[in-house]
Amino acid sequence: MSIKSAKNLIRDLKKHGYQAYLVGGVVRDFLMKEKFSDIDITTNAKPFEVMKHFKAVPSGIKYGTVTILYDNLQFEVTTFRTDGPTSDFRHPDSVIYSDNVTDDVHRRDFTINGILMDEYQNIYDYVGGQKDIENKLIRAIGDPSTRFNEDALRILRALYFQSKLGFEIEENTKEAMLNNRHLIKELAMERVHKELIKILQGKHLKMAIQSIIDTKIHEVLPGLEKGILWVNKLEEMPFIDTFFALSFTLNKGIIPVEWTFSNVHRNKYLKASEVALNYPKEISDEALYQYGLEICLLANKVNFNLGKQKYLNRSIQDRFEKLPIKSELDLALTSQEIMNIKNKKAGIWLGKIKKEMITDILNKKVLNTKESLTKYVESKEV
Repeated sequence: MSIKSAKNLIRDLKKHGYQAYLVGGVVRDFLMKEKFSDIDITTNAKPFEVMKHFKAVPSGIKYGTVTILYDNLQFEVTTFRTDGPTSDFRHPDSVIYSDNVTDDVHRRDFTINGILMDEYQNIYDYVGGQKDIENKLIRAIGDPSTRFNEDALRILRALYFQSKLGFEIEENTKEAMLNNRHLIKELAMERVHKELIKILQGKHLKMAIQSIIDTKIHEVLPGLEKGILWVNKLEEMPFIDTFFALSFTLNKGIIPVEWTFSNVHRNKYLKASEVALNYPKEISDEALYQYGLEICLLANKVNFNLGKQKYLNRSIQDRFEKLPIKSELDLALTSQEIMNIKNKKAGIWLGKIKKEMITDILNKKVLNTKESLTKYVESKEV
């Protein structure tokens, strides 16, 4: 995103007689000399006025937001507003447009996101956000309980900013997170899930995990309570997949239905938990064959973090490569050949004998050659 284009857009809005400022994360990151991705602009121009003068689409018209295409870039432009009450603890039921930018600033989440900047890089700070950036503090604007009741996702957003920036959460804000944590249950699980992923990706995750425990938010995240308490004791924070697989392993292999994982991820965490629980000391060749390399590597990471196994990434990969058989298709005898040897039609017996054959090949009791397997089948009673 180009801050130069954003400044030019503000100049153009002003030429049409409106006030306009950069606001939110872009100003915070600019002051911290950090990279930024989204650029938000706030103005006293109403959405229909913005759309009259610029190429724009009503991306969030209910909340006064339009997206302007300017210099081949997209900028979200929102009218100064105050928010009415909310019935879903996420979005205001109605918004009231304002001509006063301070009204708009005071309905925002945290002081570090409530700083304004004009096209000349002059800073307008009505909430003490600059001081909180200097002191590395995440503080709700105004009464934190009011802010969290307006939008309960802000409770998790505080943790996201902590994980991202490494700031402490101011005491009153933290206490309000504790007292209002139950509101997280009112949110769509998809939103909670997305925010949690962002928290887990932060380089200051360890701080955020401690805050989750301090505010007892782990108690309202289904199936993750034991995992969060365990991870807090670790020196190094695990990656996202390991975190979830470890949490669900400690949850007896159960993934609560509330979580909006894709089928691929749900299956991955389910299988990895299964392997971690069934093979706590060592992952067998049978498990490698049955579950595959990716699941077994993840299960090893889980049991390593649980203090049950050494970290055996390379060794497990080597063992997988050396497996005498990786799938039923690798058997030296086909199903037809087995039926010919036994002079029998297909039936339950065929699946049973193949399963036993694979187990014995993996346990090195028989070689995967036509000759060895023919003798093996001949010796079996079916």
